Amino acid sequence: MTESVTHPAQVWDIGRSPVWEVSRAPDDLADPHFYTDGRHLEIWRAARRVHPVAWTESGEGGVWSVTTHREGLRVLKQPAVFRSGLGMRLGSDPAAVRAASDRMLVVSDGERHRALRSAHSSWFTPRAVAALRPMLQRRLDAALRELLARGTAFDAVAELAVRIPTWVLFDMMGVAGEDWEELARMTDRAFDDSDGDPAARAARTEAHTEIFGYFADLLDQRRECPGQDIVTSLIQARPGGRPLSDEDVILNCDGLMNGGLETTPHAVSGALLVLAQHPRAWERLKERPDLVDSAAEEILRWTSPPTHAMRIATEDTDLGPARIRRGDRVVIWFPSCNRDESVFDDPDTFLIDRSPNPHISFGAGPHHCIGSTLARLEVRCVLDALLRRVRTIEVVGEPVRRASNFLHGLAHLEVRLTPEDRA
Repeated sequence: MTESVTHPAQVWDIGRSPVWEVSRAPDDLADPHFYTDGRHLEIWRAARRVHPVAWTESGEGGVWSVTTHREGLRVLKQPAVFRSGLGMRLGSDPAAVRAASDRMLVVSDGERHRALRSAHSSWFTPRAVAALRPMLQRRLDAALRELLARGTAFDAVAELAVRIPTWVLFDMMGVAGEDWEELARMTDRAFDDSDGDPAARAARTEAHTEIFGYFADLLDQRRECPGQDIVTSLIQARPGGRPLSDEDVILNCDGLMNGGLETTPHAVSGALLVLAQHPRAWERLKERPDLVDSAAEEILRWTSPPTHAMRIATEDTDLGPARIRRGDRVVIWFPSCNRDESVFDDPDTFLIDRSPNPHISFGAGPHHCIGSTLARLEVRCVLDALLRRVRTIEVVGEPVRRASNFLHGLAHLEVRLTPEDRA
């Protein structure tokens, strides 16, 4: 059962302290367009100095903003005090959260979360993920050959980055190849939070409904003819000793689409951008391909694809300088935590050999991203393919950042790749 906790959304309480005050102009951290010009990194840097935890008023109501690594980890690693099942992102439809609570992996807690995680886990073990490498390498090589053969600039987001997770996840889920493109478009519409007006929210709901309908049909097919895929596994699972309902299976498929398709593209396109901006780092990586693993971790820290995660406090508690009240919403801003000067030396410098690198781009605690091993493989395979086939990376024009308070990355990146003569 879901514990009853008063939800303070849309309530601004000036009695809370400290209050966010790091710039002269009011900062609405929930505004998707706040993240389109890079200014947010400067604002977060000031916040870490002034108040690591602060009460923040926004169009989504009052929340506690957490901008430092230590306090962010504390929230993530105390699931009994800071719950996920009552909502884990700003701007979610409260009715949808209530319907999915303790039925969907990302909005569940305690024993129910452990049971749901066990139903997914066999697909994301290191061994299962490693088996995907040959297929992913083949597809990446083919895609790069095609792009290099053109000899022209291309949009690295639309023509490369967003394709990579579809090759992997849709194959794992048993989605027919002819449906990949349309299902990817549905997902993009469903999780596009750039516009908060009622019509845009209704359009997102409609896209989610289309995704639910697709997986309801696929579920029926798998009941008739089981396959070697995640949907079949969820149908056959008995987490906690009881089967998942059809709605539970469909909700978790929707969750996998968000986690699997919407984050990796920002790491991949962000990698191309930062390597183009730091040609010496790219040259060194070509000289030292043994640094691919550490470079991938630095890309994940640098890009921090999830912008935030939200938790709801179940009791009064202290967090840094703040007194959190039961029912308060607490938001961890991952890109800020991943540039915390008290944890990372020279955090605003991109270092392909950074060690240690305790970034929290995949969260931490029991909700540590179940797909983290897969995401790491995808980034490493991209670097491997680029090292084999590409000599130089050049950005053409101005990168366009995505308007989103949940996904931290690029909407458009025009690049030109020069082929490696040895390829």
